[in-house]
Amino acid sequence: MKKGIGVIVNPFSRQNKRNPDRINKLAYIVGSSGTIAATKSLTELEEVAREFKERGIEILALSGGDGTNHITLTKFIEVYGETPLPKIALLRGGTMNTIADSIGIRGDSNQILFNIVEKYHNNIPFKTARRNVMNIDGRYGFLFANGVAFNFLKAYYSGSTPTPTKAATILTKAILSATRGGDFAKWLFKKFKADIYVDGSKWPYKEYFMIVAATIDNLGFGFNPFVKVFDKENCFDIIGVMCEAMDVVMSLPAIRMGLPLNQDKFIDAAAEEVIFESEEPMKYTIDGDIYESGERMIMKAGPKLELIVS
Repeated sequence: MKKGIGVIVNPFSRQNKRNPDRINKLAYIVGSSGTIAATKSLTELEEVAREFKERGIEILALSGGDGTNHITLTKFIEVYGETPLPKIALLRGGTMNTIADSIGIRGDSNQILFNIVEKYHNNIPFKTARRNVMNIDGRYGFLFANGVAFNFLKAYYSGSTPTPTKAATILTKAILSATRGGDFAKWLFKKFKADIYVDGSKWPYKEYFMIVAATIDNLGFGFNPFVKVFDKENCFDIIGVMCEAMDVVMSLPAIRMGLPLNQDKFIDAAAEEVIFESEEPMKYTIDGDIYESGERMIMKAGPKLELIVS
């Protein structure tokens, strides 16, 4: 007997705010094959997660962007505990859909869900991709970054509504500030200090421009920097960037082609566990959401999820 599809909608995502009728359309598409829930708080999300676990749903579909998916998966992993999660469907319902793009999910939310319901109802096999998530101080996600990436997103989310135009404006401001030795560029590109231990071995550097880590290999726009993400069964690729901004720009062709990076300016490893020890609170992003934690942070390879591609 089929146990159904569970759909989680973030009513506060920009895409869903612009399309308030989307929830009704998704509910119509899923019909009797499942249940749809628009969760407005973490408490509601936890209640729905417990309900879906008790019912034993076979597919968990998420309508939101990268941030919504990361928060929802964190709560479901907490609630499910040792019980494996159902197949995961990312419905591309947000402004940033980097994770869905990286594994080849195409179409809008309605098209993706319609295809899933049709295959589910007719017992047609799904094309899936298996990816680990990272456990970053108890939060789960596919993409981690700090340093300049955190600072950029901090500026991006501050003040007016984040848009592609705003991102371009911040980038232009940073370039102009850098040419003049301005305060904005000094803040944006400020290096951070930390001791980093990768699977027990300490990296030989103390200052970094940025640390990025991922369990996906494709960042979109043809960039494939995480060449070691599949080197081991349960791992993530972590890259330390020690160079300056211009060196990163000069390395973009190699990053785009997935070629080995200059080891004097970058350090790269397939890791199962990474420990950060800093003299200041750690500031970082998980799937585009920004966080601050203590001076010590642990990042581990988390559970492997089965993601529906088509």
